[in-house]
Amino acid sequence: MESRENHKHGISIALAIFDETLCRFEEWARGREARSVLYGERNALSPGQRDSLFAEIASLRRLLQEIKEDLDLEGRVQDAASDVWSRSAALRETIMELDSSHLRRYGPVPPEVARIMDAAVPRLLDGLDRLVAAVSGARSEG
Repeated sequence: MESRENHKHGISIALAIFDETLCRFEEWARGREARSVLYGERNALSPGQRDSLFAEIASLRRLLQEIKEDLDLEGRVQDAASDVWSRSAALRETIMELDSSHLRRYGPVPPEVARIMDAAVPRLLDGLDRLVAAVSGARSEG
């Protein structure tokens, strides 16, 4: 029985990630185009491509539903506060490696770059901490 539960757990996780990806693709089909300071999206999908995506997503969701029912799998719900917390935690190392001591791995760091990044990194990390603090009440309540 333990082996069966381990398999179900592994299958559930993998298919939940698959389903999460379908949600992302559905956002593209609905016209998603996020724009920010250093990140932007371009969505040039034609109406026909969008319709095809919707149809394929629906088909795949029917298959996922069949598998879920056949194997008695449990779904996964992504909590927004937990997502903010975990993604912020994952970003910390990436941001910490932007200071001049870490940037040296790419070669000598120009003084102006070192000055800007050494000042910015602590502020970015503080910002991540504030993002986590903004949802910490929601995380502990949920």
